[in-house]
Amino acid sequence: MDNGTPLGASTTLPVRPEPAAQAPSAPDTPRAPRRRSAGWRSLGYRYGIVAVWAVEIAVFAALAPDTFPTAANVTSLLSSQAVLLMLALALVPTLVTGEIDLSIAGTMTVAATVTAQLNAVEGLNVWLAVLAGLGAAVAVGLVNAFLAVRIGVESIIVTLGMGTLLVGLSVWLSDSLTISGVSPDLGNLLNTQLLRVNTAFFLAIGVGVAMWFVYRHTVFGRGAVFVGKNAEVARLSGLPVSRIKVLSFVGTAFLAGAAGILVVGIAGGLQPTSLQTLLLPAFAAAFLGSAIVEPGTSNPIGTMVAVLFLATGISGLVLVGMDPWIRDVFYGAAVVVAVTVSRIAAMAAPSAGRP
Repeated sequence: MDNGTPLGASTTLPVRPEPAAQAPSAPDTPRAPRRRSAGWRSLGYRYGIVAVWAVEIAVFAALAPDTFPTAANVTSLLSSQAVLLMLALALVPTLVTGEIDLSIAGTMTVAATVTAQLNAVEGLNVWLAVLAGLGAAVAVGLVNAFLAVRIGVESIIVTLGMGTLLVGLSVWLSDSLTISGVSPDLGNLLNTQLLRVNTAFFLAIGVGVAMWFVYRHTVFGRGAVFVGKNAEVARLSGLPVSRIKVLSFVGTAFLAGAAGILVVGIAGGLQPTSLQTLLLPAFAAAFLGSAIVEPGTSNPIGTMVAVLFLATGISGLVLVGMDPWIRDVFYGAAVVVAVTVSRIAAMAAPSAGRP
């Protein structure tokens, strides 16, 4: 068939054009300065509160040089924070898993009331009374876990009602009276001076360090953090999400009960209606602590730093002449600021670590 080409003529094949020579690429811009800058930003997000704490100490030391930077004030401040440290740490297990427990003050109250009532009024051995108080706290944690995890009621609703119920129960158990006369054996253990600071403070610090180890170096702790990040993904990954949350509720209740034991031991007695004022400071410290060390995640080290940071502020404001009402204002503002800072830090910290 004639296609317009003479028979026997050679056919010239099209020649593919050679690609144009590319200019040598410019050498990569060194990334070391940018990485170094990101590292400093990450450090600032994690430990910025510590720097602010140092400035806070310096300011109050300058404003009240005769009272604030003294050994007596420092040792008194540390000794007075043992109960709040333990109560704030009690919030960590549930907050880590994405839950919230508003019953910690009520749990602390009922554990303290059971312990004081059994020992001072009923004459039970003080250590058996302590076990009974802690047992009551664990029972509260199991009930909270059953309603929130098994039944599916929102934890904030369950624990809000439970906290109020427990305070009323404690008032009933004590006949609305102040309980005194708790065995001095418990007080001798908790009020013994070490470096002029009560051993109760060091006990609370020891609990915080142990919790840090659990959440940083154990399978359960890392799993709990994973659950808090995304419970559904954790479930699909095979983690026992419900079991982890149940144990977290029980852990929170147990530590809140331990805070109640500290109250009874340090004071030698109890006024059941007096402990609710610790609820707001505990949440302020726990929320602020989630912006320290591991931004966006509740953690024990950050919580302990936050407790001392807030206590330093309260002490300084009182010593420079502020009225006692500043305490409530300070803690209330701290909750708002802490939640905001934690949210900002959680969003900014990941980007700060990118090269």
